Amino acid sequence: MTKQLGIRELAERAKAEGAIDLAQGVIDADPPKVLLDTMRELPLETVSRYDNKRGVLKYREAVLNYLKSRNWNTNIDNVMSVAGAMAGITSALVTDLKPGAKVLLPEPFFIAHKLLLEALGYEVEYLPTKLGDALDWEAVKTKMSTVDAAIITTPSNPTGQVASAQILQGLSETAKKENCLLILDEMYREFIWDEQERNDAEYSNLDLSKTVVVRSWSKTFAIPGWRIGFVVTSPERIEEMATKHDALYLGGSTIAQHAIATTLNEHLDELNQYVDDLRKTLLGNKEILEKAFTSYGLIPLPVTATYYMLLKHDRATDMDMVEELITKKIVTTPINILFDNSTKNTGYIRIHFAVTNGITQKVAAILEK
Repeated sequence: MTKQLGIRELAERAKAEGAIDLAQGVIDADPPKVLLDTMRELPLETVSRYDNKRGVLKYREAVLNYLKSRNWNTNIDNVMSVAGAMAGITSALVTDLKPGAKVLLPEPFFIAHKLLLEALGYEVEYLPTKLGDALDWEAVKTKMSTVDAAIITTPSNPTGQVASAQILQGLSETAKKENCLLILDEMYREFIWDEQERNDAEYSNLDLSKTVVVRSWSKTFAIPGWRIGFVVTSPERIEEMATKHDALYLGGSTIAQHAIATTLNEHLDELNQYVDDLRKTLLGNKEILEKAFTSYGLIPLPVTATYYMLLKHDRATDMDMVEELITKKIVTTPINILFDNSTKNTGYIRIHFAVTNGITQKVAAILEK
């Protein structure tokens, strides 16, 4: 069996070759101190047990209050804990769909979405988008009449494009009309670069009858190993999803839920300041790496959101560009592996800039020689 090239394999290669990993987008930062302190102070004897299948009530209430602080008016019955964004997506899919169902996936895609859909036995229908162009939202709506579900990542990995609140509302209304499950993966919600305020007010207008909004703390607080997030959808779907994901252990760590809940309730200002500081660091990294890769002869596409950057190259293949940079001890991602036809070269590679300033400076020093 041929081993499939993926982001994790590239990250492992970086480790093996002592190279700088700009392939796998794991934030290289310590989590918020107040969050770690809260975790250490938990009464482990009482929070190490099973809890409600919808999630720890204290956690759901804390998430509800957090959303209200961002002007999103919803209810406790619309909120459920999940073991990270992928668990929320899995739970939504298996609740609504049987194997063989058609799921729309715009490409380029987050590779784990494709792998998940294949593992669950769904038929994937791809919607190609030319790199550098915006996703055709009207085409998405049209496709929703012919598929059973659609996964939309916004902000998108790897392109960074963002669906406005008006677009999301239109998609949610179309999902209801066409009886199509709409899953909105909002893992990178905090990293929209021209957005200065934490304002989710317009999410209150979403029609949640066929829409599931999925968010996670993995990137926001640099805690991917905690496997903790939440979904917002209709109360009816919450009940159905909770039953499904309880059987599959997709509900999330009880300990992590307690830690997040207490910290949200008691230290929200510190958490928001942490995110502000992280955003400043990432934007500084972006500027340095744009300049460095440009000096090397690559052309960065504009980065509107997320901490990924697409770089146009003129080598024969995407992998040729990746291999060339590996000789300089820098590991990147060939974009062709994020398309259904992974053998077709795109003329682009991807980097992430969620690294320390020291790593950024090292990359710049290598490329600007």
